[in-house]
This record gives sequence, structure tokens and C-alpha cells, in this order.
Amino acid sequence: MQLEDNTLYYIYDPMCSWCYAFEQSLSALQKQLPAELTFTAILGGLAADSKIPMPLDTQVMIQQAWRQIELTVPKVRFNFDFWTKNIPYRSTYPACRAILAATNQSAEFANPMRQVIQRAYYQDAKNPSLNEILIACASELPLNISQFSHDLLSLDIDIKLTEHRHFSRRLGVSSYPSLRLVLNAEIYTIPVNYTDITPSLEQINNLLNSYHTAVIESPCIRECSLNNEDMCVGCFRLMDEITQWAYCKEPEKQAILNRAQRRKILLTKKPV
Repeated sequence: MQLEDNTLYYIYDPMCSWCYAFEQSLSALQKQLPAELTFTAILGGLAADSKIPMPLDTQVMIQQAWRQIELTVPKVRFNFDFWTKNIPYRSTYPACRAILAATNQSAEFANPMRQVIQRAYYQDAKNPSLNEILIACASELPLNISQFSHDLLSLDIDIKLTEHRHFSRRLGVSSYPSLRLVLNAEIYTIPVNYTDITPSLEQINNLLNSYHTAVIESPCIRECSLNNEDMCVGCFRLMDEITQWAYCKEPEKQAILNRAQRRKILLTKKPV
């Protein structure tokens, strides 16, 4: 996975109770996100696979978090019957894989799959650490269940989850939910607010305004010479990028600089 400019990344885990508490704000934020930004969700993977029952002190800690959320986030409620009806496991990777398995059929299933998992866990007191529960959740959506069941346990999906987890670390994320905005290859932390998206939107818009108003100078160093690929060996721009530079807007100029920098790195990289 590669960093994409003009992208707001949402890093979460479907079995993270604070991520569940952020759902309403997340939906509102997506609706008001500036049109030039892309929204991308990344699965952080909160807890690895485990068949060892969750320690009692961990169960108490999570229940305390649920009570705190109910006190601070309007309309969010939890079904505490989960803790008496199930053997809880500290294992969220299966639920993460389920979202990737659903997305494998179509990207449009990512949000609905997350929501049915959250409803099963927090409202219906079912255990999404179990594959059979995840398959039952998937059955609520117009998915090919045979394919979903196969993908859920496949090496391909496990590799994709590893890629998501590593990418979340690259974004500097250590807690969920988290928001990261990437502009000009720079990563910015956006505040997460469970009841008011105004601070998040204000920071996003301020960063975008700064990005748009920055004056980007031409990278020409007066050593103009084209190679066989019509690339200047002085500034590493292609001929069409050079001729169109004066007509480009600032984001387009920055994209040209980013491409030129990648070419420079590739061409000047020393053999190992």
C-alpha cells in the first residue's frame, strides 16, 4: 500500500468500542469532506488471533469503556448481555478479515459489513471473534456466502490484513479510531471528536487552504538536457510537464514535483 496525496485515511477496528462510538461523527464527516479529498478506510487490527478466553481484568476494562462511552456520546448504547452469553476472546483479526473478504466481492460492502459486525457485537450480544458469527453477519448482505467463507480463511485475505496493519503503523497510528490527512506526501493528524466534527473539518480546511496558497517554484536548475525518454536530467520532469508548468495550478505542480522526485530517486539509487 502506498501513501496517496489528497487523502483522508480513517484507521479503525470493527471490534473497537470507541470506533463504534465514532460512527455517527464519521458519517457526518464523510458527507462534509471537501470534494477534492479521497476517503480511505484502513483496518488497524486491534488484537491478534486467540482462542484463549479474555482475562477478567480485560473484560472489566472493556466494560468500563462501554459505560464511559454511554455517558459521553449521545445515543450510543451497549448490550452488556454479551459478557454473560459468550466466552469473550481478545481477538479482532477475524472481524477485520471479514470486512476484507466482503470487500473482495465489492468495495461497496465495506461499510455495511462493518455495521452488521458492530450490531452483532454491541447490540445483539454475539461474538464476532468467531468465524461462524461472521459468516452469519455476511448472510445479512447480498454476498456470495460460499466465496465469502472461502475468502475469510484464505491466505490472500490474511496478507491484505497484514498490509493494512503495516500501513496503519506507517501512518503513525497506535490507537483507534484515528484520522490522518496526506497532503504533498506529508502526514497530518486530524482530531477525532465523538460529538462535534467541527474541529476536524476546521483543521482539514485550514491545511487545504495552506496547501493551495503555497507558491510552488519551478524546479528548473538551468541544466536543461533531455534523455531518450524526453526527461530533463536537470529537474527530472518530462517534456510535457515542463511545457505545461506555467498553466498548472498549485496541486498539479506539486504532483509533477512528486513524480519528478520519484524519478530522481530511481535513477540515482546506487546498486546494493
